[in-house]
Amino acid sequence: MSNLITVGPLLGFEDGNYYSVGILLPAGAQAPALRVSTLSKPVKFLKPAVVGENEFWRGEFRLPIPAAGTVVTYDIKLGGVALGDQHGRTVWQFYVPGKKEQPLIAYGSCNGFSSAKLARDTDKPYSLWQKMAQQHAANPYALLLLGGDQVYADEIWESRRCPSLISWSELSWKEQEAAPVPAAMAREIADFYNWLYPNRWADESMTLMFASVPAVMMWDDHDIFDGWGSYPEERQQCAVFQAVFKEASRVFDVFQLRCGTRNRLNPEAGHRTLRLRFRDYHILALDNRSERTPQQIMSENNWREVKAWLNGLKLQKVSHLLVMAGVPVVYRSFATVEGIIDTTPWHEEIEDDVHDHWSARSHQAERMRLVMVLLNFLELIAAPNCKALLLSGDVHVGALGQIWNAHKRLGLTQLISSGIVHPPPSAFAWAGIQLMTSDTPEALGDGEVGAEMLTPLNAPRYLRTRNFATLQLGTDTKIWINWICENEKWKPSFAVS
Repeated sequence: MSNLITVGPLLGFEDGNYYSVGILLPAGAQAPALRVSTLSKPVKFLKPAVVGENEFWRGEFRLPIPAAGTVVTYDIKLGGVALGDQHGRTVWQFYVPGKKEQPLIAYGSCNGFSSAKLARDTDKPYSLWQKMAQQHAANPYALLLLGGDQVYADEIWESRRCPSLISWSELSWKEQEAAPVPAAMAREIADFYNWLYPNRWADESMTLMFASVPAVMMWDDHDIFDGWGSYPEERQQCAVFQAVFKEASRVFDVFQLRCGTRNRLNPEAGHRTLRLRFRDYHILALDNRSERTPQQIMSENNWREVKAWLNGLKLQKVSHLLVMAGVPVVYRSFATVEGIIDTTPWHEEIEDDVHDHWSARSHQAERMRLVMVLLNFLELIAAPNCKALLLSGDVHVGALGQIWNAHKRLGLTQLISSGIVHPPPSAFAWAGIQLMTSDTPEALGDGEVGAEMLTPLNAPRYLRTRNFATLQLGTDTKIWINWICENEKWKPSFAVS
């Protein structure tokens, strides 16, 4: 056995009946062969990207929906020799639900640490990935949705791998914004992001889940670095920030999108919004980072293409709509904090975090736009049984929210699951958040639409514990949400009817 696989296998769900497998191999390897147990011929791998001293290989294949649930086995061979992953595994399996089976879906976010100290102080950092693997062995997941911060790249500004950036950070803000990007700095930035994924996606249970459950991923700020898109325009557009974004985008496309375009809303656009169908679920994964500025979350092109896709669904029977938006659309309001940060000496330290929220002054109109686009879609498809869920993370607590138009009897449920690895706020930090924010019900727009935080069953309103969530349609035709918590005293659930 030759353990050549540097990252992967990364099993992906693309759209309809299409799946993909991506692997990172040392440069110079011949094309490997992907063998899938339910296919008569090997799947060809293509090499769409080079990542430093490694090469990324991608295979895509179509699997018809079986009459009954089927376990599909696959392996990867190079010159007739089985390739192994970082943990010595050479054979992997995934589950394809039967035609009449209701698939079990997992959702998570915040897969890492925002500081080295937090990582050192966290006991059993990957315990929830272990729990997911145990549950998968007993009752397999058919789809894994990851809603942002699949890696944390914040350390780039103080990493010994990037001495040029450390020197740059010691300049004044004005000097930083005017500084060019020398060739040595550009190489360091590229090398850092090339190193990031092999280093951060190495845990045994995490890698098993990435190889065993078809995934759909959409990034958020930490996949680039903390607060991307919410900095002042002159800083956002400076040469160094743009160089960092370019490299973060490159590796996101490789490892999280697996160099695929089948599920891109518009592969030629500057955004990476995804749209796909998985059985009875239409899924829209909004890219809220690629074209973000302090004044906008999504570009006009992104909005136009999202609305065109939704318009195209109006003639279809849409049972369930899942909309992935990294930062929660319904959450505690930061209006009080936003009103005072400009008068504080530490406003640069927290301004990007506050401005990240949909409730920030500069984003309130766009938040209302998203709400109305989705509510109007529900109204126009005239499907009373259609269930619409917003899936978010970012805030390092689990929670539940709702947006509704009581007059038209239309509503959206907001699921927040965060984080699967990142710890929750400390008791002291959470007390500060509660003191400076509010979860009073809101009246949006002209007051016809309301938004409110709810309390799930069997738990407090805010799950200050690491968590991921599951979704499955029950025999009662409700989508049941269950949070799987590190704090096992809580068994939170909620039924979307």
